[in-house]
Amino acid sequence: MRDRRGWIAPVAVGMFALAIGLVLGSGPLRTALIGSLGVQVDSLEDQVAEAELAADQANVTNDYGDEWVDATAPQLLGTTLAGRTVAFVSVDDADAEAVAGAQAHVVQAGGTVAASVTVESLWTDPNQSAFRAALAPQLASSISGLDGTETVDQVFSQALAQALLPGTADPAAESAGSGDEADANAADPIGPNEEDRGAVLWALLTDAELVSGTRTGPADAIVMVAGEAPSDAGESSLQVTANLTLIGVFAGYDAPIVAANGPDADDDLVASVLADAAVLAPRVSTVTWIDTTYSQVTVALALREQFDGWVGHYGPGEGREAAPPPIEP
Repeated sequence: MRDRRGWIAPVAVGMFALAIGLVLGSGPLRTALIGSLGVQVDSLEDQVAEAELAADQANVTNDYGDEWVDATAPQLLGTTLAGRTVAFVSVDDADAEAVAGAQAHVVQAGGTVAASVTVESLWTDPNQSAFRAALAPQLASSISGLDGTETVDQVFSQALAQALLPGTADPAAESAGSGDEADANAADPIGPNEEDRGAVLWALLTDAELVSGTRTGPADAIVMVAGEAPSDAGESSLQVTANLTLIGVFAGYDAPIVAANGPDADDDLVASVLADAAVLAPRVSTVTWIDTTYSQVTVALALREQFDGWVGHYGPGEGREAAPPPIEP
């Protein structure tokens, strides 16, 4: 026969532990044993509940704000970009939805999206530097205004600028000869030669897979939108340098330029532009938080302001405005 004494002790211990648990669940003994910890837990639970409520309220406010901006955008924008053509250039895996939203508001303002371009990773891939070095001289022969001292980044940037902005104060214009040809170019700022060269450069860039996207014709303004920089420090440095080179080349043309990105980050596109107080900041308008409806509308207004000869910096942060001033009729 089995000895039942072997299981009496475990059962007794289990019942005792259960009793202790029930006692500690509430009452003075619980307070005596855990002291103020229970009060702290209750306080933290209250704080969590308050934070959840605040987050819900913020979401409602944000959603309502987006709806309000969408509803009033037609009145805000009017026909401020009527007859204007804009090229969008995305770098660093820019948020495609944000870019599409900004493009929609440009169209809403009467403008046309002449190009929607993505700069591909091949542009800066450290493993493809030999390929880029071999390709640059081939592109250079189709680019006007070069003197042979340009870096590979500068050659590619000039190629893209002339592909998108043919006839907008081409760097070769100052060195162009005088006479009938010069007079004809002055009368027709986007002549057949410039547009042909732009189409050729676009074909060369896309065939080389340096860029992708669409180009339906020449643009007279640029919006450059950046995503997050690569996490790898080396790749990030290459990307920052390439972005600065590209925006700097764009700024050398007689065309409105707007740089935009998401929330502020060190060395992002907007920060790089603002850090260049001597050249880029007085020339290139900037917009942050491009993933919001507010900023997407601001891009269109900043373009209009640039066409009027003014530069502004918009979005949250010190030294920036909430939005451009109203457009005067």
